[in-house]
Amino acid sequence: MKKYISAFLILIGVLLIASPYITKLLVSNQVEKTVAIIEEITVEQIEENNQREAVYDYSAIRDVSTTTAVVNAARFEDENIVGQLIISDLGINLPVLKGVTDANLMAGAATMVPNITMGEGNFSLASHYMKDPKLLFGNLLNAQEGMVVKVTDKRTVYEYTIYETILVPETAIYMLDKERAEERGRPIISLMTCYYTSQNGLRYFALGELTDEYPYEREELY
Repeated sequence: MKKYISAFLILIGVLLIASPYITKLLVSNQVEKTVAIIEEITVEQIEENNQREAVYDYSAIRDVSTTTAVVNAARFEDENIVGQLIISDLGINLPVLKGVTDANLMAGAATMVPNITMGEGNFSLASHYMKDPKLLFGNLLNAQEGMVVKVTDKRTVYEYTIYETILVPETAIYMLDKERAEERGRPIISLMTCYYTSQNGLRYFALGELTDEYPYEREELY
């Protein structure tokens, strides 16, 4: 019996050590899958997806773990894809997904409030923070003033320039208000992620103002 218990404990130890690597692999595979879908999705499909009702369930959000990565990969729906987000300076290339769910946040950048439109008002997006800067918004904390942010619905590319990064309490929902764009005097984009963890009560925002828009051409994005 002692032999079996020892073997079991060793197995648990190995799984705990390997857990971060498994989580990273699962999230990476999910992002690759959704980015591949973006390459093939049509303007008509995006417009149809935009007409669907979306879920905004902030209470369901959890820090990324192996368990949540497995569960949310199964829950992800392609029909939530409504565009693409690219920040070349940070190596960020993600689908824009309609609605706040853990599945969306683990696969791309999710719209934070209903009825927002690219290139208008306060276009607010969120994604999970990851220790690996190549995944999701893991590198967003390195955003700097002057960096270019592009979002597209495959019909138009909207180009924003980052003008501020800010750390706020998780209760600062005013960051999502459309009035913030009115105060700025032009449409803005608000990119949010947890400040390393969701447990410290802090949220990090990179804010950009609309500086250009032009017809979609894939080669113009990169």
